[in-house]
Amino acid sequence: MSVLLTSEFNELNKLTAATLVLALFFVAKPIANPIGLNDQIENQKYSSQLQLLDANDAPLVGAVLFDTSPSAENTAQVEHIMDQVQRQFVPAVLMIQAGDTVKFPNSDSIRHHVFSFSTARSFDLELYGNSTAPTIDFPNAGYIVVGCNIHDDMIGHIIVSSSGQFYESDKAGNIDVSMLDVFDGWYLWHPWMAAAGLAPIALTEIALTEPFRLAIEAPPAREESELESRFRRRLQRGH
Repeated sequence: MSVLLTSEFNELNKLTAATLVLALFFVAKPIANPIGLNDQIENQKYSSQLQLLDANDAPLVGAVLFDTSPSAENTAQVEHIMDQVQRQFVPAVLMIQAGDTVKFPNSDSIRHHVFSFSTARSFDLELYGNSTAPTIDFPNAGYIVVGCNIHDDMIGHIIVSSSGQFYESDKAGNIDVSMLDVFDGWYLWHPWMAAAGLAPIALTEIALTEPFRLAIEAPPAREESELESRFRRRLQRGH
Protein backbone atom coordinates (compact mmCIF):
# COMPACT_ATOMS: atom_id res chain seq x y z
CA MET A 1 0.00 0.00 0.00
CA SER A 2 1.27 3.43 -0.86
CA VAL A 3 0.29 6.16 1.58
CA LEU A 4 2.02 9.51 1.34
CA LEU A 5 2.06 12.02 4.21
CA THR A 6 3.40 15.24 2.66
CA SER A 7 4.72 18.44 4.16
CA GLU A 8 1.63 20.11 2.75
CA PHE A 9 -0.15 19.10 5.97
CA ASN A 10 1.47 22.18 7.50
CA GLU A 11 -0.53 24.39 5.15
CA LEU A 12 -3.89 23.14 6.44
CA ASN A 13 -3.90 25.72 9.22
CA LYS A 14 -7.56 26.49 8.76
CA LEU A 15 -8.68 22.95 9.39
CA THR A 16 -9.43 21.42 12.76
CA ALA A 17 -7.26 18.67 14.23
CA ALA A 18 -9.81 16.11 13.10
CA THR A 19 -9.61 17.50 9.60
CA LEU A 20 -5.83 17.23 9.58
CA VAL A 21 -6.26 13.54 10.19
CA LEU A 22 -8.74 13.40 7.32
CA ALA A 23 -6.16 14.70 4.89
CA LEU A 24 -4.06 11.55 4.68
CA PHE A 25 -2.72 11.84 1.20
CA PHE A 26 -3.26 8.63 -0.65
CA VAL A 27 -1.97 7.63 -4.04
CA ALA A 28 -2.55 3.98 -4.70
CA LYS A 29 -0.16 1.99 -6.82
CA PRO A 30 -0.34 -1.67 -7.74
CA ILE A 31 1.51 -3.74 -5.16
CA ALA A 32 2.60 -7.32 -5.08
CA ASN A 33 0.86 -9.81 -2.84
CA PRO A 34 2.57 -10.26 0.52
CA ILE A 35 4.52 -13.51 0.83
CA GLY A 36 2.21 -16.40 1.61
CA LEU A 37 -0.97 -14.60 0.62
CA ASN A 38 -1.13 -15.73 -3.00
CA ASP A 39 -2.51 -19.16 -2.14
CA GLN A 40 -5.05 -17.66 0.24
CA ILE A 41 -6.29 -15.28 -2.43
CA GLU A 42 -6.40 -18.00 -5.07
CA ASN A 43 -8.51 -20.21 -2.82
CA GLN A 44 -10.87 -17.51 -1.63
CA LYS A 45 -11.48 -15.07 -4.44
CA TYR A 46 -14.17 -17.05 -6.24
CA SER A 47 -16.38 -17.84 -3.27
CA SER A 48 -15.58 -15.38 -0.52
CA GLN A 49 -17.25 -12.43 1.06
CA LEU A 50 -15.40 -9.73 2.90
CA GLN A 51 -17.23 -9.26 6.21
CA LEU A 52 -16.57 -5.92 7.91
CA LEU A 53 -17.16 -4.92 11.53
CA ASP A 54 -16.77 -1.57 13.27
CA ALA A 55 -15.17 -0.89 16.66
CA ASN A 56 -18.32 -2.11 18.41
CA ASP A 57 -18.43 -5.33 16.37
CA ALA A 58 -21.48 -4.10 14.47
CA PRO A 59 -21.72 -4.60 10.69
CA LEU A 60 -19.88 -1.80 8.91
CA VAL A 61 -22.22 -0.41 6.28
CA GLY A 62 -21.06 1.86 3.47
CA ALA A 63 -17.45 0.73 3.13
CA VAL A 64 -16.12 1.02 -0.42
CA LEU A 65 -13.75 -1.14 -2.45
CA PHE A 66 -12.19 0.78 -5.32
CA ASP A 67 -9.79 -0.15 -8.09
CA THR A 68 -6.43 1.52 -8.70
CA SER A 69 -4.86 -1.06 -11.01
CA PRO A 70 -3.85 -0.06 -14.56
CA SER A 71 -6.94 0.16 -16.72
CA ALA A 72 -7.97 1.08 -20.23
CA GLU A 73 -8.27 4.79 -20.88
CA ASN A 74 -11.60 6.33 -19.96
CA THR A 75 -13.06 7.35 -23.32
CA ALA A 76 -16.49 8.33 -21.99
CA GLN A 77 -15.65 10.96 -19.41
CA VAL A 78 -18.50 12.00 -17.14
CA GLU A 79 -18.92 15.34 -15.40
CA HIS A 80 -19.98 14.96 -11.76
CA ILE A 81 -21.14 17.61 -9.29
CA MET A 82 -20.01 18.25 -5.73
CA ASP A 83 -22.16 21.17 -4.58
CA GLN A 84 -21.81 23.38 -1.52
CA VAL A 85 -25.05 23.61 0.43
CA GLN A 86 -25.44 25.00 3.95
CA ARG A 87 -21.67 24.95 4.39
CA GLN A 88 -21.33 21.27 3.52
CA PHE A 89 -20.19 19.43 0.42
CA VAL A 90 -23.04 17.57 -1.27
CA PRO A 91 -22.52 14.71 -1.71
CA ALA A 92 -19.98 14.29 1.07
CA VAL A 93 -18.58 11.23 -0.73
CA LEU A 94 -18.29 11.17 -4.51
CA MET A 95 -17.13 8.11 -6.47
CA ILE A 96 -15.86 8.67 -10.00
CA GLN A 97 -13.69 7.06 -12.66
CA ALA A 98 -10.19 8.28 -13.48
CA GLY A 99 -10.52 10.76 -16.33
CA ASP A 100 -13.86 12.14 -15.15
CA THR A 101 -14.35 15.75 -14.08
CA VAL A 102 -16.08 17.32 -11.09
CA LYS A 103 -17.90 20.64 -11.08
CA PHE A 104 -17.95 22.55 -7.78
CA PRO A 105 -20.93 24.95 -7.78
CA ASN A 106 -21.65 27.07 -4.71
CA SER A 107 -25.33 27.06 -3.78
CA ASP A 108 -24.73 29.01 -0.57
CA SER A 109 -25.21 32.74 -0.19
CA ILE A 110 -21.65 33.03 1.12
CA ARG A 111 -18.36 32.47 -0.67
CA HIS A 112 -16.18 29.38 -0.29
CA HIS A 113 -12.52 28.63 -0.95
CA VAL A 114 -12.36 25.01 -2.10
CA PHE A 115 -9.05 23.18 -2.18
CA SER A 116 -7.23 19.88 -1.86
CA PHE A 117 -3.60 19.12 -1.05
CA SER A 118 -4.03 15.41 -1.74
CA THR A 119 -1.25 14.01 -3.91
CA ALA A 120 -3.71 12.13 -6.13
CA ARG A 121 -5.14 15.53 -7.17
CA SER A 122 -4.33 18.89 -5.66
CA PHE A 123 -6.15 22.08 -6.62
CA ASP A 124 -7.05 25.50 -5.25
CA LEU A 125 -10.30 27.30 -6.08
CA GLU A 126 -10.02 30.69 -4.43
CA LEU A 127 -13.02 32.48 -2.93
CA TYR A 128 -16.05 32.36 -5.19
CA GLY A 129 -19.80 32.70 -4.87
CA ASN A 130 -22.80 31.28 -6.69
CA SER A 131 -22.12 33.02 -10.00
CA THR A 132 -19.48 30.51 -11.08
CA ALA A 133 -18.94 26.75 -10.97
CA PRO A 134 -15.31 25.71 -11.51
CA THR A 135 -14.54 22.28 -12.96
CA ILE A 136 -11.56 20.09 -12.02
CA ASP A 137 -10.31 17.00 -13.85
CA PHE A 138 -9.23 13.86 -11.97
CA PRO A 139 -6.86 11.86 -14.18
CA ASN A 140 -5.44 9.56 -11.49
CA ALA A 141 -6.96 6.87 -9.28
CA GLY A 142 -6.78 7.47 -5.56
CA TYR A 143 -8.37 9.13 -2.56
CA ILE A 144 -8.82 12.90 -2.41
CA VAL A 145 -9.86 15.00 0.58
CA VAL A 146 -11.60 18.28 -0.27
CA GLY A 147 -11.82 21.16 2.19
CA CYS A 148 -12.83 24.80 2.47
CA ASN A 149 -10.18 27.26 3.60
CA ILE A 150 -12.86 29.38 5.27
CA HIS A 151 -15.09 26.82 6.98
CA ASP A 152 -13.23 24.17 8.94
CA ASP A 153 -16.09 21.69 9.10
CA MET A 154 -16.55 21.46 5.32
CA ILE A 155 -14.99 18.15 4.30
CA GLY A 156 -15.63 16.15 1.16
CA HIS A 157 -14.17 12.88 -0.11
CA ILE A 158 -13.61 11.93 -3.75
CA ILE A 159 -12.80 8.29 -4.51
CA VAL A 160 -11.34 7.79 -7.98
CA SER A 161 -11.35 4.28 -9.46
CA SER A 162 -9.16 3.50 -12.45
CA SER A 163 -11.78 1.20 -13.96
CA GLY A 164 -14.87 2.95 -12.62
CA GLN A 165 -15.71 -0.12 -10.53
CA PHE A 166 -16.78 0.18 -6.90
CA TYR A 167 -18.25 -2.31 -4.44
CA GLU A 168 -19.98 -1.22 -1.22
CA SER A 169 -20.68 -3.18 1.94
CA ASP A 170 -24.34 -4.03 2.51
CA LYS A 171 -26.47 -3.86 5.67
CA ALA A 172 -24.72 -6.95 6.97
CA GLY A 173 -21.30 -5.39 6.38
CA ASN A 174 -20.51 -7.78 3.53
CA ILE A 175 -18.83 -7.22 0.18
CA ASP A 176 -18.82 -10.03 -2.36
CA VAL A 177 -15.26 -10.27 -3.68
CA SER A 178 -15.77 -13.45 -5.69
CA MET A 179 -16.08 -11.39 -8.87
CA LEU A 180 -12.54 -10.05 -8.57
CA ASP A 181 -9.95 -11.78 -10.75
CA VAL A 182 -7.12 -10.29 -8.71
CA PHE A 183 -6.89 -8.40 -5.45
CA ASP A 184 -3.86 -6.33 -6.41
CA GLY A 185 -4.73 -2.66 -6.75
CA TRP A 186 -8.00 -2.84 -4.81
CA TYR A 187 -8.39 -0.72 -1.68
CA LEU A 188 -10.92 -0.54 1.14
CA TRP A 189 -12.16 2.78 2.50
CA HIS A 190 -14.90 4.03 4.81
CA PRO A 191 -15.76 7.65 5.71
CA TRP A 192 -15.10 7.02 9.41
CA MET A 193 -11.54 5.92 8.66
CA ALA A 194 -10.46 9.48 7.93
CA ALA A 195 -11.54 10.77 11.33
CA ALA A 196 -9.69 7.86 12.94
CA GLY A 197 -6.48 8.65 11.08
CA LEU A 198 -6.64 5.61 8.81
CA ALA A 199 -5.79 5.63 5.12
CA PRO A 200 -7.36 3.23 2.59
CA ILE A 201 -6.28 -0.37 3.18
CA ALA A 202 -4.99 -2.66 0.43
CA LEU A 203 -7.28 -5.64 -0.05
CA THR A 204 -4.19 -7.85 -0.24
CA GLU A 205 -3.54 -7.02 3.43
CA ILE A 206 -6.91 -8.32 4.61
CA ALA A 207 -7.40 -11.98 5.52
CA LEU A 208 -10.79 -13.24 4.39
CA THR A 209 -10.88 -16.25 6.69
CA GLU A 210 -12.61 -14.24 9.43
CA PRO A 211 -14.51 -10.96 9.84
CA PHE A 212 -12.27 -7.93 9.40
CA ARG A 213 -12.67 -5.50 12.28
CA LEU A 214 -11.89 -1.84 11.77
CA ALA A 215 -11.37 0.14 14.96
CA ILE A 216 -13.63 2.96 13.79
CA GLU A 217 -16.94 4.39 14.85
CA ALA A 218 -19.10 7.34 13.92
CA PRO A 219 -17.25 10.56 14.83
CA PRO A 220 -19.05 12.82 17.31
CA ALA A 221 -21.17 15.55 15.82
CA ARG A 222 -19.42 18.89 15.78
CA GLU A 223 -21.07 21.42 18.07
CA GLU A 224 -21.89 24.82 16.64
CA SER A 225 -20.04 27.68 18.32
CA GLU A 226 -21.92 30.65 19.73
CA LEU A 227 -20.49 32.87 17.01
CA GLU A 228 -21.59 30.43 14.31
CA SER A 229 -25.02 30.19 15.90
CA ARG A 230 -25.46 33.96 15.89
CA PHE A 231 -24.26 34.17 12.29
CA ARG A 232 -26.68 31.43 11.20
CA ARG A 233 -29.63 33.12 12.92
CA ARG A 234 -28.72 36.39 11.30
CA LEU A 235 -28.67 34.78 7.87
CA GLN A 236 -32.04 33.15 8.52
CA ARG A 237 -33.53 36.54 9.41
CA GLY A 238 -32.19 37.92 6.16
CA HIS A 239 -30.04 40.62 7.76
